[in-house]
Amino acid sequence: MMNGDATFVAPATPFGTSGIAVVRINGPLALTILSKMSRGIKPKPRTATLTKIYNQDGKLIDECIVTFFKSPASYTGDDLLEVSCHGNPVLVNNIIQTVCTNGARLAEPGEFTKKAFINGKIDLLQAEAVGALIKSRSDAAAKINSQTLNGTLSHSLNNLNNELINVASKIEHAIDIAESEIQNSFYKSCNSEIKTIIHSTEQILLTFEAGKMLNDGIRVVITGKPNVGKSTLINYFSGSEKAIVSDIPGTTRDIVESTMNIGGVPVRFIDTAGIHSTDDKIEKIGIERASAEIGFADLVLYIFDDPSQDIFPEFGCPFICILNKSDLHKNVSKNDSIIHISAKSGKNVEFLLDKIKETMSINEVSTDTPHLTSNHQQIAISKSLESQQAASKLLDHTSPEMELVAYELRDAISAIDTLLGKTSPDDILNNIFKNLCVGK
Repeated sequence: MMNGDATFVAPATPFGTSGIAVVRINGPLALTILSKMSRGIKPKPRTATLTKIYNQDGKLIDECIVTFFKSPASYTGDDLLEVSCHGNPVLVNNIIQTVCTNGARLAEPGEFTKKAFINGKIDLLQAEAVGALIKSRSDAAAKINSQTLNGTLSHSLNNLNNELINVASKIEHAIDIAESEIQNSFYKSCNSEIKTIIHSTEQILLTFEAGKMLNDGIRVVITGKPNVGKSTLINYFSGSEKAIVSDIPGTTRDIVESTMNIGGVPVRFIDTAGIHSTDDKIEKIGIERASAEIGFADLVLYIFDDPSQDIFPEFGCPFICILNKSDLHKNVSKNDSIIHISAKSGKNVEFLLDKIKETMSINEVSTDTPHLTSNHQQIAISKSLESQQAASKLLDHTSPEMELVAYELRDAISAIDTLLGKTSPDDILNNIFKNLCVGK
């Protein structure tokens, strides 16, 4: 359980050897602890200060650069210190241990960002964007996550909520007025405003598919019988010998992966064991894993090398049938649903990549537009939209039940509030922050 008044510490840079490592100390004891470790140094806010840092026994740990961010003008809103030392894990651990000895504790995952949220420095959407930005696997993903961190999505949703609150206020006021005194034009006017909000909400929802795809990427499973060229294709995609290629059936027994960036979307290609009957226990395990991967796939590439094959398996997701070794076949009948390639030479592989883009609707994404990127964001906005639509439907009646309209509008507002962190359940909050790294 996080202690709101505690002083906590964590490395803000990854574990390992580097030129510089950064240790963060946050909380009311930050300056007191620094004073003990530096023999009285008092850094000025936002000024890099060179100082020697000593352990509890008075022995020198390292000569460091210390930067102090005074509350409330810090990332967390609390007093925050950043200690830059030489990037040796031993030195980093010694500094952290000494800080803890002097009254701090180790930070929990995402605790610095959670403090920023609690102190009103960022809202919940921005907090979620911190982790998404760190994990971005393409330039486009980094741009949309950076936008969210800068508050563009929050601004759009706050505007929606303000418009909903404005209509809800009119409706609430009308509840206290005699029904005979309300003109029909009032209902029409309110409904017109709600329909405008519905359109704006629908436009935001349309960004989800692209936003999620940019952040999560696409899982593409390559499957087929042994020796049809699955491993050769993934080697071509990766530009290296990631998978063993052999004439011996059953060479691939485990999962081999390679990631490509296609149209700004990270596409994860997964090579699997050839699907066939076998008595080999290890091969059987590989085939079971291949079947499991197919179950999680966004797209399946089914590869075969027999031009006479005309029966193909069905999958529970989009799939593309690929006839490989096209350079070895003659007089092959044309079938527009089958792509002919040579994974060895690369012939038509670019066409295959274009087909993948078309099948998965990978288009150039406008990074100037705020995007929804997670399932719980999509669920919350969908819930708000449903309530908006219900309110609009009620207002279509000749004498609408205004209490019900107000109820639906309050639900619409509440759904958006959960994203901004105003009424978010603890399980949503905890899930967002626990997925951040410890030093963030």
